[in-house]
This record gives sequence, C-alpha cells and structure tokens, in this order.
Amino acid sequence: MDDLSDEAIMERVRAGEVGRIDLLVFRYEKLLHAYAFRILGDRASAEDAFQETFLKILRKRESYRPGATFRPWLYQVCLNVCRDALRKSSRRPQTVELSPTLPVPDSGDGPEALCDQARLAERVREAVESLSDKHREVFLLAFYQELPYHEISEILEVPVGTVKSRMFTASKKLGQLLEDLR
Repeated sequence: MDDLSDEAIMERVRAGEVGRIDLLVFRYEKLLHAYAFRILGDRASAEDAFQETFLKILRKRESYRPGATFRPWLYQVCLNVCRDALRKSSRRPQTVELSPTLPVPDSGDGPEALCDQARLAERVREAVESLSDKHREVFLLAFYQELPYHEISEILEVPVGTVKSRMFTASKKLGQLLEDLR
C-alpha cells in the first residue's frame, strides 16, 4: 500500500475503506503538525487541529473529487480548522516556531553562537508574526511547507497571481523588517 498515491488511497477511503486513512495520517503527520503549529502557536492546539483535520477528511470523504490532487485539499481542510480555532479563541498565534529551518551551529560553537542563533530565530519569528494573516498564510505554505504556487492557489482559493503578489509583499516586508541582519 505504501506505493499507492495519496489520491488512490483517498479514493479507497472515499469508497468505504476508512482504515486506509492511517496511511495518509502517517505520510502527513510531521508536515501538517508543523504547519498547524506555525499557524496556531502552541503544540496542544496544533495536535487538536491535526486530529480534527483527519476527522473532517473522514466525515467529508464523499466530497473528495476523484482525480483531484489530494495535498491541496488536505491543506485547505487543515487551514480552515486552524482558522476556526483562532476565531474561537479570538486571538492570533502567540508564538510561531521557525527555528528548525535556521542553520544550527555545530557542537563546537560556544554559548555566544547559540545565543546569537536564538536571537536570530526570535527576530524571524516576530517578523513573520507581524505579517497580515493573508500574507503569513502564503509565506508559511510557500517557504516552510515548500508548496508550489498553484497548490497554494487551490488551498487558499485565490488565483495564482494573487498568491504571487502576496508572497512578493510578504517577502518585501520581511526583508525590510530584517534588513539589519544582512
């Protein structure tokens, strides 16, 4: 079963083989957890969003269009779950963990290097948090999830040109906020 595409697995789930959802959960666990965490800002909420995403996938399996690409649909469901969670709590994320993608000093570096690394991670986190929701969503999907613009377009239900424009604006603002780091 590991050689089946996401779409083939989802079509089997749609046809009633609901136990097959475990393969998709396994394939997307780390990526979707990280994505939900970056949106919601805490691990417990991210775990809840991850679980709720797959519960919704199961409940709405009939709405999956055979032949459609699975990944954008999955991210769209997850994003909507995260948006609902933020709305219910009436807050923006408290923290956004970005440091895993920053270079990690090798073990030979001293405390100053580790401290500098922590300060850099905090500056980047604050800069990303300062983006508007629509710009932050595009940035997180493109930069951290490494999704192509056409998939981001499907997830956010906006034209590809809008995705490009939002990414340009987000990158420009982040560049301005972090200019002194160059």
